[in-house]
Parts: sequence; C-alpha cells; structure tokens
Amino acid sequence: MTQQQPPSSSSGDDLVSWVILGVMLALSVGTHAVTVVFLPDKVDHGHRNKHVEMEFYEPPPPPKVEEPKPEPPKPDPPKVKLPPPPVKVAVVKPPPDAPPPPNEEPPPEASTKPVPLVVGISMSSTTAGGTFAVGVGNTTYGKADKPVDPSTVQAYRAPKYVPPGGADTEPQLLNPDAINDMPYPPEAKAQDVEGQVVLRVKIGPDGKVEDVAVVRGPGFDLDKAARERLLKVSRWKPAIKDGEPVGYTLMFTYNFQLD
Repeated sequence: MTQQQPPSSSSGDDLVSWVILGVMLALSVGTHAVTVVFLPDKVDHGHRNKHVEMEFYEPPPPPKVEEPKPEPPKPDPPKVKLPPPPVKVAVVKPPPDAPPPPNEEPPPEASTKPVPLVVGISMSSTTAGGTFAVGVGNTTYGKADKPVDPSTVQAYRAPKYVPPGGADTEPQLLNPDAINDMPYPPEAKAQDVEGQVVLRVKIGPDGKVEDVAVVRGPGFDLDKAARERLLKVSRWKPAIKDGEPVGYTLMFTYNFQLD
C-alpha cells in the first residue's frame, strides 16, 4: 500500500500570496472608484475657471550716456613778423677830379647894433660896504633911479605876527576912557538887556586894530556896538618880541551894565 505524501509547503505559501495580492488589488480599485465618484463634488468649481489678469511692464530704457563734447579747435599760433631785410645803401664815390660837396649854410651874421647899457644893480647884490653910490633896482624895464647911498637901503621885511602867549609883552590899551565912554544901545536899554561881549582883536605891529570878531554876546545891538567901538576908537601899544614890535591877537571883554 502506497502512502500518500502530504502536500508541500511551497504550494500553500503561493496560495496565501495570491490571496493577499487579490485583497490589495480589490482595495486599490475600490479606493480609486470612491475617489472618482465622490471627489469632484468636494472641489470648489468657482476657482476652477478663475480669470487672472497679467500686466507686462517694459523695462526702463538704459540711461543716456552723453557723448564728450569735441574740444574747440586750437587757435593758430601767432605769426611772428620777421624784421625787414636790411636795405643796402649804395655808396656813390665821387670821381677823383670832382670838387668837394658844398658845406652847410653859414650861420647868420652877428648884428652890428651896439648892446644897450644897463645901469644899476638888484637888491640881492646890494651890500652895506663901498665908497660910491649906485642905482638900486631892476633897470632892465625902464629908466634907472637916481643913485642913493647904499647904507640907507634896507631890505624888505614883512610884518611879524606871533601866536597868543608867544610875545614878551602883550598889547596895551592906550585910551581906555574912550572905550568905556560909549552910549548904551537904545534897543538893549529899552529891553533892560545887560551882559558881556567877548571879542577877538587882531592888533598889527604898528598898534592899529586890523580886525575885530565877536565870539559871544547877548545881542540887541550890544555885540555890534562893542565891535565898532574897538575897531574905530581904540589905540594900542603893540606887543614886543625880542625887542621888536610884532602883530598879536588877544581876547577882549566889554561889559554892558545899566545904571
């Protein structure tokens, strides 16, 4: 009797593998079927055909590159003026037998009239010495003066003036009574005006009043009366400087007072 051998294990394993593969295929088919049937209902159809606007911007043009300005043409160098060529002068030699060239025109002949005689001398050449008298002055413009003794001729000397305080002695009024005995101006007397008149008096080397200027005063003809009195009536002894009379300017005050 023959014994039956049990089925091999390899055939059983193949069966199990086929079963597992079949189950997996069934699950895969089912999953895809569910997805195809139910998934389209869950998708938002509003976004399926959404309109999208797109704008295209052109890129900005590249910056312009300024071309370098052409340099101005350089001026032509100044022309140098060449000196003119030397002029050749032909020297003409006279023939040996020719006479010499004439000389320049002769100078005019001197006048035969006698020179006028000038008599006298100028002041600058006068001296204190000598034993004879000669005419003094410029005699080229007229007839000469009569001769005088040179010792009596004195040089011109301008009056000398000194500033205030520069003299050894100041001028002195010689007639004060005549100055004080002056009638009171009627306008000032009617207005009962009194006061002092200050005057600047210029006295020459001869003691005469040369100018009187009013420095200040009360007015009402008092200034005018005092000025005219000093200018016309006053007499002065001149100032002395180094033993000589000199011109001098001093301040004089005249008092006007009613009785």
